[in-house]
Amino acid sequence: MVIESYPVQAAVRSAKLEGNRSFNPRILRLLGTKVLSLQRIAMVLTGAFIACIATAQPRRDPVITAVFSRSASSYERPLRADGTPAIQTYVLSKGGSEPGEEKDPSIDNVKFAGFVRVLGTYLAKQAYYPAKDGRKADLLLVVHWGKTLANPKTYRPFFDLALNASSAQKNESSGSEYLMSFATEMRYAADQHNADLLGYTAELNFRNNITLVAGAGTAYYDLINDIESERYYIIVTAYDFQDMLQHKQKKTLWRTVASIDARDNRFDEQLIGLIDSASHYFGKNSGRLIRQFEYKTRVNMGELKVLGAVDEERTPMK
Repeated sequence: MVIESYPVQAAVRSAKLEGNRSFNPRILRLLGTKVLSLQRIAMVLTGAFIACIATAQPRRDPVITAVFSRSASSYERPLRADGTPAIQTYVLSKGGSEPGEEKDPSIDNVKFAGFVRVLGTYLAKQAYYPAKDGRKADLLLVVHWGKTLANPKTYRPFFDLALNASSAQKNESSGSEYLMSFATEMRYAADQHNADLLGYTAELNFRNNITLVAGAGTAYYDLINDIESERYYIIVTAYDFQDMLQHKQKKTLWRTVASIDARDNRFDEQLIGLIDSASHYFGKNSGRLIRQFEYKTRVNMGELKVLGAVDEERTPMK
């Protein structure tokens, strides 16, 4: 049940649930910017079921999936007598997608109906089920997905202009200092946006300390590289739906985000893996940012074959 649309800015605002101070990238130096088992995206296209024949190649590619999840201190997952999670019901809202800097066919290929089917399967594994009566649902789940902007593409041209201006007019005021300052502020703002969106804020704050100049490794700069690169992401944010209906307040209960490097990947091929990684933390605190290194089989999709029309209402969930 899709009841409302929420822009991606709402996903960024809900990141304040982390309860941490904002990421302050002011100490950054200029840095250069240096994910598959068999997967099928369920899609409903004018009542026809499209099946894709996929063949797995022997090559296996490394993937780092980053997951961050945080629940509000006021949220306690109801439990059964045996200690397992009690069922909570939900209605779903389409938050929308962001294509990144330019149109991405691998994002366009994912239809919301297919997204809902896949997500619903993994929500059910965590005892979250669609409400039969929408107005009695416990939760409103808002889903966002898309691709971040690669930050160097936004600020680098201004650095280049500043350097060129400085070289051309060494002894005169060329405005190069202003351009450099403007580019630096653009970088800080873009980094902070991506850090909040992807759930990197707390981990960056944790790593932003004296060990950066003490030879303690590259973890901090790996995180900066992540947020300054294009990344595919999915975000599931849960709101107290009854509180929203009764008191007209939007109270965030939990928020889970999973992301991967978009380079050499396709969103439609990685969607199931992203949802799977995120689902283990629905309604929970991950503690810190979880960066998991995995090997997954890359899948090449074969010829599309239409197997026939299927009645969506009678098609069982798998």
